[in-house]
Amino acid sequence: MAALKAWLYLDRMDLSRYWPENAGISWDDFLTQFRDGKTSIDNCAFLTSRQKQSFSIALEAENYLPQIPSIDVPQPIAPDLFALNEPGNNAPIIVTANNRLTFDVLATIWAQETIPAYFLLVDCGGNTVDMAIVFEKFTPEVLVDALEKSGAKDKVSHRKLLVPGLTSSLVVDFKESTGWDVEAGPVCAAEIPLFLTANA
Repeated sequence: MAALKAWLYLDRMDLSRYWPENAGISWDDFLTQFRDGKTSIDNCAFLTSRQKQSFSIALEAENYLPQIPSIDVPQPIAPDLFALNEPGNNAPIIVTANNRLTFDVLATIWAQETIPAYFLLVDCGGNTVDMAIVFEKFTPEVLVDALEKSGAKDKVSHRKLLVPGLTSSLVVDFKESTGWDVEAGPVCAAEIPLFLTANA
């Protein structure tokens, strides 16, 4: 019997919202042609190279993301601030739970990516973001603690945090507790590069 795989929320991506209005082809028509093998993102001359890379990461996520087993026990790694792609002081800080498998997914996505970023892993007891929400482990208090212990404020010149889309109901509390500008990103990690590109 095959092991049950974790839900990576790939079906929750809404890539159409990043599709340019002046593309000359609708998102639905492009996606149909793409899935039929009749076109590729590289054929879209109206997209910048950054947009092409970000769309490719999202569209091809199933081809490179690791097969993550569905587990019912926490898989903790040390909460800390991780630098990927040599981030400078303007790089975004992307917040997530301190789950080893979640970080594996993000690291795999960032291996396809060139955007420099910091990943702040907050202590959610090793739970994934969705389970940390269910068990009320992803709280403003653990975010404040992670910011203080990681020294994040000394790494960047801004005070902006991108939190997981599943924590969107907590954004106001996060802002009030941290004093930082907090925005909820996508639910699916493979959509984050497009989100950052669109909001650059």
